[in-house]
Amino acid sequence: MEGTMIKNILHLLVIILAVLLLCNFGMAKEVVPDYWPTQGWRTSDPESQGMKSKILVNMLDMILKKDLDIHNVLVIRNGYIVLDAYSFPRDSDRKHNIFSCSKSVTSALIGIAIDKGFIKDSDQPVLDFFPKLVPKNLDANKKAMTLEHLLTMTPGLKCRDSYQYHYSGLNKMKGSSDWVQYMINLPMAEAPGTRFEYCNGATFLLSAILQEQTGMNALSFARKYLFGPLGISDVVWPSNPQGITLGYGRIYMRPRDMAKIGYLYLKNGVWGNKQIISSQWVKTSTSKHVFATLMFPGYGYQWWIADQGIYMAVGHQGQFIFVVPEKDLIVVFTSGLSIEDFYIPFVLLHSYIISAAESSRPLPENPEGEKELKSLTTLWQTKTPWDRRKIVEKKPSQRSKLEGYVNNEYGFSAKYDAELLSVRSQLIPPVVFRRIGLRGLPVFAVMVDDIPLKMALENTGKYMIDFYKKIFKIHDPKLSKQKLIKLSDGTEANYFEISWRYQSVKILTVGVFAYQNNKMIGAVAVGMIGTSVKYLANMAKSLRLNN
Repeated sequence: MEGTMIKNILHLLVIILAVLLLCNFGMAKEVVPDYWPTQGWRTSDPESQGMKSKILVNMLDMILKKDLDIHNVLVIRNGYIVLDAYSFPRDSDRKHNIFSCSKSVTSALIGIAIDKGFIKDSDQPVLDFFPKLVPKNLDANKKAMTLEHLLTMTPGLKCRDSYQYHYSGLNKMKGSSDWVQYMINLPMAEAPGTRFEYCNGATFLLSAILQEQTGMNALSFARKYLFGPLGISDVVWPSNPQGITLGYGRIYMRPRDMAKIGYLYLKNGVWGNKQIISSQWVKTSTSKHVFATLMFPGYGYQWWIADQGIYMAVGHQGQFIFVVPEKDLIVVFTSGLSIEDFYIPFVLLHSYIISAAESSRPLPENPEGEKELKSLTTLWQTKTPWDRRKIVEKKPSQRSKLEGYVNNEYGFSAKYDAELLSVRSQLIPPVVFRRIGLRGLPVFAVMVDDIPLKMALENTGKYMIDFYKKIFKIHDPKLSKQKLIKLSDGTEANYFEISWRYQSVKILTVGVFAYQNNKMIGAVAVGMIGTSVKYLANMAKSLRLNN
């Protein structure tokens, strides 16, 4: 009996020891910084942090050759700056208007306020925070609107204050005598939580709620609980005429300080030996709560969610704070980009920066690559656009006009414009290959799927429409053209053109589908309405089957 008891105790101790070892193993996988950048960031050459200088050189070369209106690119890996490049005449000391990246800061402040007990939780009804105000258009939907609905841009309010509406609602709010009253007076467009609808006024309400509950405006609260601990001292964030910090935008901040916000989230809210924001708030904020847009499919608590764990703060004209946990990367872009060019930093991140982060360990030294990277960085910062354009244009292009994609598994090939970039992201089945333009469009994709039962080849256009409706939740795609053709290899195929709209963007899809070995194989090219149909068709018609 005694021996059995001892045996059981020893067995239990083995189990406990095993659990402790597993826990310690899990903790060992957490990357603990060897310093905190409160007083400033340390620098490193890319190879020392497992990144390829040459790929970063190619990115800067692309920016210079295309004369893109990007003001700064800051890349931090493992807590070390590996690239901090600025366009003339900017430098690291100049503050930049980060526009709607401010929303992610406001979200962080709400999280801190909840952590500290100023706000109970995110389920509180919005109207409860303003008991002295009497809202118009009061109904059950408005009463049901909560703090979380504001955070996720699903309040149901008829805001109409984003660029899609030419900021008409935002201008009306600014022209009102009481911005809070204006917002809670708005009629409800739908029940809260129904869908994502970008609303600047929703984030302003978050700032107003913060001030109501803490007695400090958002800027003062941030200086005490967020900016101060992170060593961010030089910040401008205006208030409205009633003294409420704007919340939705117009923080002026240095790029290196923008990176600190991203780094705080990368480290699960920890800074030094303090938990600045609860890890749960960080996790919840950077998790997808609602479908948002084609390029940024998810939205959390005022943070945009991409794929494979990547999340970002996003601002007008191309301001970005990217957080890439898998690669221990923080990337900041400041820009003056047009709406058409807005997605360029996102494409550069995927096509160059993430690709450059090749190893978790140091790579062999590359003095030539480092020298070239420094040369381009200096050129960008010290020369005017006119002078650097003359220098860069002398460099020969390294890209051919067309590049090929070969799929040996299913026996086919296709060709696409060599200017389209490789974008590292999860492919939505049945898409097996994709390349994307610098500006987000055009897109070239290849699809492979089982042939739906008894579906005729000429119905593949309808198949594509159904795919769009299912994945992107669009309602108005139109099959504008369709005909059976012969591919260059003699295979019968179906050619089609689909016009559709996503938000305010009119889009054209040109596709070619063929059948082989019980598989439906398609090449699809997508561009904005106005893109040459011939240009898109040439890529789609390049499909060739190995009969």
